[in-house]
Amino acid sequence: MTESTTRLRADARRNREQIITAAREVFLEQGVHASLEEIARRAGVGIATLYRRFPDRHTLVRQVALDNLARVSEELDRATAAHSDAWGALARLLRRMVELRVGVFMPILASSLEEDMRGEGGELKASRDRIFERLERLVHCAQREGRLRQGIGPIDLLAGIIKLSRPLPVISAELNELVTLRQLELFLGGLQATALDAAEPLRRPPMTLEELDRHLKTAE
Repeated sequence: MTESTTRLRADARRNREQIITAAREVFLEQGVHASLEEIARRAGVGIATLYRRFPDRHTLVRQVALDNLARVSEELDRATAAHSDAWGALARLLRRMVELRVGVFMPILASSLEEDMRGEGGELKASRDRIFERLERLVHCAQREGRLRQGIGPIDLLAGIIKLSRPLPVISAELNELVTLRQLELFLGGLQATALDAAEPLRRPPMTLEELDRHLKTAE
């Protein structure tokens, strides 16, 4: 491989990463139907370069979703490496998901990728399912440690992060961040096991991934 070929491949890879990063920012601000020209502008590339890497909007949205799931997987790795206890890892992961605005992003992407998530064996669904399985194991470990309340499942945590991450209307970004961080700590406090758990069990069982997918299909 020549030096010029290596440089071209490195440039192409950098362009691709810049487009995905810019698309993530624009989709967060404007939704998945935002202008592709605006995405190209923020990425510092021409629209032709964007279309060369991503031939249509759906391909770009799908890749941003895969990138988002990869971020969650990486944060899971970091959390479990940094904490020997499952609760410590879980709390770190949830804080990082709020910080990275993953919860805002999930609903934005989900509405555009229903077909991908329904298909068995697809990369997007497989990636989501792997993360869910890892999160489920972490939840069970934290419950065995006696740190996480019984009756809580991974979807409870993900739904909480989605709700926490949604910005409140009519307040400044600074105030919204302060409120979100406060609510996050209250949320984490409510997840922790206490002596009252046996006397006051959760009234509803946690939702499974299969139930969630069934409800999403029914809602179409």
